Amino acid sequence: MTQLNGDSVKQVIQTRLLATVVHYWDEVDSTNAALARLLKTGADEGTVVMADTQRAGRGRIGKPWFSPPGVNLHLSVVVKPAIPVTEAHFYTLIGSLAIADALANYDVAAQVKWPNDVLLNDKKIAGVLSELQIAGDRVDSLILGIGVNVNINRSGMNQEYGEAAAGATSLFEALGHPVDRNVLAARVLENLERRHLQFLAHGKEPVVAEWRSRSFLGRRVTIHEGGIDVEGIAVNLDDQGCLVVTLDDGSTAHVRDGEVHPQ
Repeated sequence: MTQLNGDSVKQVIQTRLLATVVHYWDEVDSTNAALARLLKTGADEGTVVMADTQRAGRGRIGKPWFSPPGVNLHLSVVVKPAIPVTEAHFYTLIGSLAIADALANYDVAAQVKWPNDVLLNDKKIAGVLSELQIAGDRVDSLILGIGVNVNINRSGMNQEYGEAAAGATSLFEALGHPVDRNVLAARVLENLERRHLQFLAHGKEPVVAEWRSRSFLGRRVTIHEGGIDVEGIAVNLDDQGCLVVTLDDGSTAHVRDGEVHPQ
């Protein structure tokens, strides 16, 4: 399989903002943390950090993101949208849509799961972690971390992920053959740039509409929030990016911070 590296990504990518600078390390604590350190020394918007493996990869709510060497995609990119902090969470949706866009190049139909996951055949193939620096009530910089299960096989997932492997999948498992991680990284970043610029030009409405069309809406879900589990039907994404769920007691919940699991 082709080795992941920044030069190979820059040879195939077609962007004008993202990935003008690409830093690659064989191993980092996490690509988000590495990029945050670069920002402190003046890294420009569009800077990308990629790594073959992460010692301390993280997902949402502090969950570990397993990052075995040689098989998957781990990258982070910084953008600096001049938007209110209240709109920053839309970039998590943008990130998941960009991943789904990239996977479509391999003739697989991925689905987005609120707020930061990408599913294939009802199993998790990718996730997004957004972290931001603020200036007053505005976004100063926003780091999007992206992890995709690419060339890891079923035995590898069982070994790395333990019990969580039952709910995970990879591009290799879907296709039956490995893919070039550099090309996939380029496709993800190209689609992320397109959606980033669309958001700046047209606001949140296109993001919300596209997310609705590619999501798990209509499914029965379990919501875990504040130590309490409730169930219902995911019916919509509201204009603030919250998941709207009709609960079994007939009430409506607008979920902003909880965990949502489709049944």
